[in-house]
Amino acid sequence: MTVKPVSRLVHHVFPGRNPLATAGDRIEGAVLALAIAVTLLAIPIAGAAASESYATRRAQIPVHQAARHEVDAVLVEDAPPTIGSTERGGVVESTPVLARWRLPDGSARQGVVQAHYDAEAGAVVPIWIDQDGAMTEAPTTEEGAAFNAILLALLLWSAVAGTAALLYLAARFTHQRIRMGRWADEWARIAPEWTGR
Repeated sequence: MTVKPVSRLVHHVFPGRNPLATAGDRIEGAVLALAIAVTLLAIPIAGAAASESYATRRAQIPVHQAARHEVDAVLVEDAPPTIGSTERGGVVESTPVLARWRLPDGSARQGVVQAHYDAEAGAVVPIWIDQDGAMTEAPTTEEGAAFNAILLALLLWSAVAGTAALLYLAARFTHQRIRMGRWADEWARIAPEWTGR
């Protein structure tokens, strides 16, 4: 069952001895072969880029974990009431609320944190802070580094494969337009002989 599609693909890429194949067919086949080759070559390149990204992010993990600390921020005001909920009744998003947290040296810092709607003043929200006490993102983990690397590889390969596919489709569309134009011209030339008009 898979022999026919593969055979058809090979004949499309290499029309070779087919007496009905035109220069346009050969160009279209060459573009298809190029698109397939580029898409396949993009796999190891995307893998190498992902590996490099993972190694770089993994090396940053100890630095981030040493420079960032998780602390509890205490809301100093009530969050707004709920404005939307899921079918199960859960809150669908958070809102900025003023909060206060303590730094490792004991001093206090105040700022805006993301809290659930309906949260009351005094509620605790865990946040991450940097060495200066400012809010920051959570430190990178090995799982996060691996996820980002895999996502990078997929996005890179998808971009290359998508570009190659668009190039082939553009070549095919152009070839079809040229072919249809030639057929229309040829029919206009011989139609009077066939139809008597």
